[in-house]
Order: sequence, then structure tokens, then C-alpha cells
Amino acid sequence: MHVGVCRFSLVVSHSHSLKEKRSVVRKLRDRVRERFHVVLVEVGGQDTWQRADLAFSVLTGQRDAADGAVAGVLGFVAHQGLGEIAAVKREVQTYGEDWFADADAWQASAATDDWHPPEWTRDE
Repeated sequence: MHVGVCRFSLVVSHSHSLKEKRSVVRKLRDRVRERFHVVLVEVGGQDTWQRADLAFSVLTGQRDAADGAVAGVLGFVAHQGLGEIAAVKREVQTYGEDWFADADAWQASAATDDWHPPEWTRDE
């Protein structure tokens, strides 16, 4: 199992407002989701007009496929003409059979709704 993770900064130099930048980010998110079935998330620069820090991850069976998927998404974003990629950080992590060797047995009780704090369910 191989997980490719990527974060990149997109400069939207033609943007003059948060609304314009968010429109560009929304278009990119929609296009990437439609083409690659990958979700782009804005992880930084939310209050800047001309920069968006975006991130995504992919999970594949082969390391080369993870590298290729990350490169494919980045190439697609670069060729959309909606902004310029200014910085990229990407990494592929490998999890082998040894990672799963000490897996915990699944307990049906672990799938309950008791995960939330009690104060969330208190009546006011």
C-alpha cells in the first residue's frame, strides 16, 4: 500500500478579491475531482487574495502509480491556466504487510456513536 501526499502553493495573480480566488479554487477542485476522483483541500492562505495552499492524497497498490497520480494531478492543475504553481512538496509513504501485522481485532462496539463528548448531547 502506497500513499502519495502533496501540498502546493497556487498563485492566482489575476485575483483582486477573496471571491475571485475562491472561484478559481472551486473550479480546480471540481475539475480535479471529476477527472482524477481526488479531493483538493485548501489548507492555507485562506485569507489571501492571490495565493492558495492546496493539498491532496492518493492511495495505490504500487509506488510508481502513487508517484504518477501525484504528478498527473499537478500537471493537470498547471495546464488549467487558472494560476501558477509556485511551490510543491510531495512524498510517497509505503506501508507493507509488517504495518498490518499487529492489527487490532475489530469490535462491533467500536462502531457506535459514543465517539462524541457527552456535553454535545446534553439538552439545554
